[in-house]
Amino acid sequence: MLFMKTPQIVPETLAQFPFFSILNQRDLEWILHEGTPEKCQPGRVLIQEGHPVESLYLSISGTLAVTVSRQDGGEQELKRLFAGELMGEMSFLDNHLPSATIKVVEDSQVLSLSKTTLVRKLETDGDFASRFYHLLSLKLSDQLRGLSGLLTENQALPSEPLRKVLLVFAVLNDSDIAWMIAHGVPEKVIPNTVLIQQGKPVPAVYILLEGTLGIYISLTKNGITTEKEVAKSIKGEILGEMSFVEIGTASATVKVVENAWLLALPQSQLAAKLEEDRAFASRFYRAIAVVLSNRWRDRLMRRGFATLANDLTSMLSEEIDAEDELDFDVLEGTAIAGTRFDWMIRQLR
Repeated sequence: MLFMKTPQIVPETLAQFPFFSILNQRDLEWILHEGTPEKCQPGRVLIQEGHPVESLYLSISGTLAVTVSRQDGGEQELKRLFAGELMGEMSFLDNHLPSATIKVVEDSQVLSLSKTTLVRKLETDGDFASRFYHLLSLKLSDQLRGLSGLLTENQALPSEPLRKVLLVFAVLNDSDIAWMIAHGVPEKVIPNTVLIQQGKPVPAVYILLEGTLGIYISLTKNGITTEKEVAKSIKGEILGEMSFVEIGTASATVKVVENAWLLALPQSQLAAKLEEDRAFASRFYRAIAVVLSNRWRDRLMRRGFATLANDLTSMLSEEIDAEDELDFDVLEGTAIAGTRFDWMIRQLR
């Protein structure tokens, strides 16, 4: 029988979970067929910071907690997880050790899915892959917004350089880059130009080819609104991808700090390409999910959280030029990512 392993869970249950509406009936049935239900008692650690993870977990019921280690040896709880939460997806995406611990707080039921089984499915079913990576990008975008809010409230959001487009180019192929060059719109913008406005729709996904941008968040306290710089973007950043994935408004304002040169990918053209080319969609959503996963890790680590995973990861990245601050180990094929980016720039000049 198709649901012999999980008779108590039906596809309709999963379809009600956040972002799972992206998947179709057959996708949900496959997950239930291949997944293993587990009853978990309070205190059980599903994912341990700094330790390898062999499965992804989906919370069906109960309560779990996400905690991260601090430099002083203690730990801080970031959030509680309830039914519908997917866990372990970041390590699945980038092969890094987990940057947080997930433990059971109240009696819970989870569905575990072997990474090996999932990889095999993604490699052999392109349509499923495009929908699954879309789900991950939606989930991580929402998760990153929540983390940014938490760190901002605690005045702990770092002013970090965000150069992650090479992670995208490591996942995309040459024909994808050629399509971007052919359909993107090169733009040169001067200082103080507002490229993206917080709370407003974002017209395009942007690749920063040259220059510097500032990322700002408007905060209101006691009726007074102030604008706070939370990050800088330099050559090689991608912007507007979260708003595109979520089909929502911008969570921050982006202004030009130094003369900038960008490639704008209009949302309408990008959406049409994703709809008609499912292989491209799979690569694109996977790339965005990898970027969002790395931003989550960066923001924790730069504030002294997730120190164990950070130390272990750093041991693997000692050969990387500190000036570039890019984890080229994260994905296979990153050796040619820089070449692709340089090629794009030459083609657009």
